[in-house]
Amino acid sequence: MKKLAKAIAAISAATILAIPANMTASAYLVDTGKSFSNPLINYDFSAGRGQQWQYESLQKDIPVLSKVILEAKGKYTYYATTDTRCNEYGNCDMFALLPLEVATTSKINNARPYVDNLSVKTKAGNYYALVMEYSDVSKTDSHRRRPSIKVNEKACDYGLRMLEGPYLQNILNNFYIDHPEDITYYSVTNGGYTGNIYLDNYYVAGMRLSSSDRYTTFDEPVLEEKPNGNGFRTKITFHISDPTPDPTVYMGTSGSTSGSRTFEFLKNVKLTCNGDQSSAVKDYIKVGGISKQTIAVPCSDYLGYCDKFEGVIGCPHIERQLKGVTRENFLNNKFNAYKRVGNTVYIYTGKNSGIGDRDWLNGSGSTKFEAFFRCGGRDILGHCDDLRIYLQNSTTVCFYSDATPTSVGTQYYSMSASTLLSRLDRG
Repeated sequence: MKKLAKAIAAISAATILAIPANMTASAYLVDTGKSFSNPLINYDFSAGRGQQWQYESLQKDIPVLSKVILEAKGKYTYYATTDTRCNEYGNCDMFALLPLEVATTSKINNARPYVDNLSVKTKAGNYYALVMEYSDVSKTDSHRRRPSIKVNEKACDYGLRMLEGPYLQNILNNFYIDHPEDITYYSVTNGGYTGNIYLDNYYVAGMRLSSSDRYTTFDEPVLEEKPNGNGFRTKITFHISDPTPDPTVYMGTSGSTSGSRTFEFLKNVKLTCNGDQSSAVKDYIKVGGISKQTIAVPCSDYLGYCDKFEGVIGCPHIERQLKGVTRENFLNNKFNAYKRVGNTVYIYTGKNSGIGDRDWLNGSGSTKFEAFFRCGGRDILGHCDDLRIYLQNSTTVCFYSDATPTSVGTQYYSMSASTLLSRLDRG
């Protein structure tokens, strides 16, 4: 951006000297009549021809795309603007201006759909990125701050410049995040994080952002007045989803939950835009100024291991990786778990199983077992196909109550595997 500013500033100095102080201007409007041509024609012959537009006296010779032509053409590709001898203007030169009925700072987002419909290419077929920029030429914004300042309603405050290569990249290097320090472990893992990316004073036609990480997404750009009231900025809201893997308890094994895993967001942010099919544009659309953000998520937040049991009895299988509700119930002692050692099957009922029968709460031995069996135990065991297979290859079943994820509880009954299978078959 500094290179572009310096290049234009040099021409600007010469242009100022060439403009009589008492000269007034009227915009050269392009509509659906005879004024329309493709390519558009820039009649300016001042020292700043092609690049300068920020003076009222120049705008009478620079094409201004009226609302009528923008609505009539919709999505439309123009050839690069030419001078009166059909010589194409090029990189860093102006394509056209936008009148106040299309683009004013106070309602600048209304101009975005019109700008997004525009593409510009050379006669050779190479495209430019079309970049909207601002200057308070009409004094409309100055008037809002100081009503004594007069407004020229025929002047334009927004222009469209054709850019490619390093000049385009210099502009994109000025993106910034509003509060990058707020992207923390806590903010991301508590429902995700939402923030904003800004680019002051510029908007690229058709621009959208993307990131190479799978956790960051971007909304469409919104154009808004800068907080100080001096010009506009592009705002793009981004969302970071919680990267934490589904919390899982792995059954029948032990493991470490120490340490952490790092996740990256806003990684390799790139821009797409109208004209990026040409290498001089697509090779210069990296979004500079946006650094990837990294957080560390403790493994203990999503990893768990339990070697007390081989799995939780489910329908129709034994569950060995517990997620979601099954995991929550297990951690809250609401489960029926399984383990097999040799020819013996062990069945463990959690201490918060929810069985309210008096024989379960106060009984022992067969009395306690019968309460378990009639209060859901028969359905739980009978609908687990895996458990039936294990019982067919075992001799004894032992039953435990008051189990927790870290304790097998207390044995209260045992029976032969064949007897339990017979009971399950009878219902």
